[in-house]
Amino acid sequence: MLRSLMAGVSGVRGHQTYLDVVGNNIANVNTVGFKKSTVLFQDLLYQTSRGASAPQDQLGGINPMQVGLGTRVGAIETIHSQGNLDYTGNRNDMAIQGDGYYVLSNQGKQVYSRAGAFTLDGSGNLVQAGTGFMLQGFEMSLDPNDPTRYVQASTLENINIPVGRKLEPRETTIAGFRCNLDSRAPTYLPMGVLTNDVAINFSMSDGTDVTAYSLEVQAGDTAADFMTLTDGTNEVTLALSGINAESGLPEFTVTGAGDFTGATYDPLTGRLTVDNGTETKMIELAPYMNFTHFTHGDPAVQYLAEYNDLPNGNRELVLWDGAGNREILELAMNADGTFAQVDPAPSITIGGVTFDVDYAASGLSMTLKDVDTDVVSLRQTISSVHTTKLDVYDSIGNAHTLEVSWEKIDNNQWRWRAWLPEEPGIALTNNTGVIDFSGDGKLLGPDTADLGLNFASLGATDAVITLDFAGTSFGNEPIEGVTQFGEPFTTKAFYQDGFGMGVLEDYSVGADGVIYGIYSNGQTQALSRVALALFANPQGLLKAGDTVFEASANSGLAQIVSPTEGGAGKIAGGNLEMANVDLSEEFVRLIIAQRGFQANARVITTSDDVLQELINMKR
Repeated sequence: MLRSLMAGVSGVRGHQTYLDVVGNNIANVNTVGFKKSTVLFQDLLYQTSRGASAPQDQLGGINPMQVGLGTRVGAIETIHSQGNLDYTGNRNDMAIQGDGYYVLSNQGKQVYSRAGAFTLDGSGNLVQAGTGFMLQGFEMSLDPNDPTRYVQASTLENINIPVGRKLEPRETTIAGFRCNLDSRAPTYLPMGVLTNDVAINFSMSDGTDVTAYSLEVQAGDTAADFMTLTDGTNEVTLALSGINAESGLPEFTVTGAGDFTGATYDPLTGRLTVDNGTETKMIELAPYMNFTHFTHGDPAVQYLAEYNDLPNGNRELVLWDGAGNREILELAMNADGTFAQVDPAPSITIGGVTFDVDYAASGLSMTLKDVDTDVVSLRQTISSVHTTKLDVYDSIGNAHTLEVSWEKIDNNQWRWRAWLPEEPGIALTNNTGVIDFSGDGKLLGPDTADLGLNFASLGATDAVITLDFAGTSFGNEPIEGVTQFGEPFTTKAFYQDGFGMGVLEDYSVGADGVIYGIYSNGQTQALSRVALALFANPQGLLKAGDTVFEASANSGLAQIVSPTEGGAGKIAGGNLEMANVDLSEEFVRLIIAQRGFQANARVITTSDDVLQELINMKR
């Protein structure tokens, strides 16, 4: 009877603990980051009245005879399951989705929590609301070797967000372009015979075999070898013999060699016909000739005019007359690609006739004239030029508008120019060049150009800005840089690494735990990264109040990692993780605990009644 009495007492004690745990869970149903607990009962010990005996020859085995002496609370386990997220919109609030615990500093001692309600203190430290425990993380800084990336420190520090701190300006060192230059555009100016990467492919039969030819167009410098088509063995040479008044195309004396001894040319259509004695092929040459044709004088003389692009960014005017004469005049160009005004105006003489060169006020056309005849316009093709603007910054944070243009000068070849349209007084160096493309529209090179700017005239330091045409400055493949496909122009400046002075005004946290500072100059910079702690046995953590945990001998050492790495969860900014308490489940447990307590109390009262009867037997 005493044994049943003590068993009932142990049951009452155990279920009282069960009620305490359930009550604590219910009390913290709205506690941010709270993790519920559950009780595990174990039987206490047993009094053995008779031991077990093994089976014998003529007698079976006998089981042991034991009387239990009650129950005890074997464990109170903390359940670390994910709680629901509650959106608050507060920039200081964070919730962990997945494994991990915030690392907090309690006067230098590390504690851990899932409660992500933080606030800024008077020193700009990010602290847990209600406790003042400081949130710890890793400082982020710009990579000195790559200003587009950040380096994460290896030591933990208290996270500080210095709202109001200045961000010093950074001068622009690189500008990246992400665009397409329309390959279908005509050349910017009449550029004569287009030869860059031009090949004419066809095949001919000699009666038995079929031979494939790949003829490369080559332009000559004199009338005698105006144009040559060759595959290395067989060739056709076209010598200028005149200019067709009806079509405006050159007239040629055709000479064939090798298989192409029978070759003729039609100046009305610009078609070359080659004949190897067995088969005839017609080749269209007109698409490869880009001239301006005009008639001048009395009697009328036919002229062809073309431009050549020079390495220094200037252009030369080339004039041909029907007699095969050829004269050249170099023309200075402005930074924006317009003709530079010169005084006195230049002139060019060909075949005994002198032409004065004049410019339109807009700089978009050039005219040839003499005192007695009408003006002939050799106008630039504006549709073949595409421009883009971007702001670049000097060493003291001044913004300057940089304009860059691309002009098609030949097949697969474009000239770029850079200038400051609003500040023509600032000298630029190496501000023009030529980029080449392959037959598949991809950039052959050069990938970059170093543009010099004389910002010292404004009190800043002189700058060198690398113009990136290949897309490497923003971490992409060359296909994302400058290309030349048969699609509309999409030219735009995609990236530059400079900015003016700014003041930290706001901040936000990303899923990877990086806290980004938002500055008044539009810049966003990584300031710190929240650290998370992982444990081999999270249930071994000690609850220390204030919704924090401490490491114990059975939790394992804290493994400090960054969110989304090493098995840690991600951060949901502007959210809080609520308690993982399920009220319906807790109410069921409350009923179970109550009934268990009542039943064990009945064991005690029943045992007491039996003892009372035993005592009454003496009466």
